[in-house]
Amino acid sequence: MDEAPKLVARLANGPAAIQQSRLAVVRFLQPFGIFARTMNRVEVVLEELVSNLMRHGKDVNVVTVAAGYRGGMVDLIVEDDGAAFDPFAHPEPEPFTNLADAQLGGLGIPLVRRLTSSARYDRVGSGSEARNRVSVRIKNG
Repeated sequence: MDEAPKLVARLANGPAAIQQSRLAVVRFLQPFGIFARTMNRVEVVLEELVSNLMRHGKDVNVVTVAAGYRGGMVDLIVEDDGAAFDPFAHPEPEPFTNLADAQLGGLGIPLVRRLTSSARYDRVGSGSEARNRVSVRIKNG
């Protein structure tokens, strides 16, 4: 997202960050003519990433959400200042054949993978400035 127009929103960690980030990103992307299907994917992916952070992040104070659009691709970055945690490092849950065998939870990150063109985790910075960064790209179309 180096040269593309971008949005950067810094939010306090808490349930309100989910809705605040979603509204900010939707408002930012509206002028770019994003297809409804793509916007839905953006909203689902963003909500999953931020809510996952609320549920599983340790020592998170600030959540930063960045969005950009260029070349038919929506870029989203979700960063936090919490303890290192790679949400993509965990294996996907085993498929189930009936509801009695279904495992609760663990389906959000596999959904993020399916709805994006690419998704990755990085630990950036060092010492007290270290952050978790999840970057995803979603094709508009």
